[in-house]
Amino acid sequence: MRLDSNYLQAFGTLAAAVAALIALFVAWDQGRVMRQEIRASVWPALQVDGFSTQRDDDIVQGLNIQNAGVGPARIDSIAVFYQGALVTDLEALSDLFPGHTGRSATSVSGRIIGAGDTVEVFSFQLLRADGDDAVEMMYDLASNYTVDVCYCSVLDECWIAHTSGAATPKPESVDACPAEGVSNL
Repeated sequence: MRLDSNYLQAFGTLAAAVAALIALFVAWDQGRVMRQEIRASVWPALQVDGFSTQRDDDIVQGLNIQNAGVGPARIDSIAVFYQGALVTDLEALSDLFPGHTGRSATSVSGRIIGAGDTVEVFSFQLLRADGDDAVEMMYDLASNYTVDVCYCSVLDECWIAHTSGAATPKPESVDACPAEGVSNL
């Protein structure tokens, strides 16, 4: 039986097209894997934690942000809520800590936090009275305050890290950071 040369030519063309499609799929898949590896290699993961600690005769309460990820994080906004209402500036936040004898604050909006770095965003120092317990005060803070920190990677992928009581949920991926927040933090 004799095969027609047109048939062989058509079969060869079809085989070449299938091979080209397979090569195209492999290249696409490798590109996808490379993009995932790049994102993973620069992924920041912010942890937002309130604190209350006893230092000598004082109790110091405040907020820390730590980058537990592998890449730098650019903080675009920070929002502090007291009993569900947005605290608009540092003065309003300061008023919520009556009787404090000292305070400190660091501006974090627009700041880059490197992998493994921690920033104390603000703290208030209170004279410790008899019966004051830093742990109980921390529970009080956790029940009244929540904090949202919106941050982005160097690839402009953004997340919002939330605090809510004792449980800190996984950061939420967002398209862009909201503009609302504490104006001078």
